[in-house]
Amino acid sequence: MGLQLHSEAFLHEDGVTYCIKRASLDQDFTIYEQRDGEWVDSGLDRAVKELNFAEFKRLGILIKRIMDQDRWIA
Repeated sequence: MGLQLHSEAFLHEDGVTYCIKRASLDQDFTIYEQRDGEWVDSGLDRAVKELNFAEFKRLGILIKRIMDQDRWIA
């Protein structure tokens, strides 16, 4: 088991591959999606700032699902 800083890639049923990362154990996770081989921020912070509760909830549940997989590379 890794340090829980960076998850393995997670293929969601929506066909998008996601991962979660954080710089240190005392920080919150940021969720990324893979686009053209690059990891791109999925917009969790933007959803919070824009008060987009549906997107915030969707990404929060996805982070929980990835954490429950308990597969870490760092």
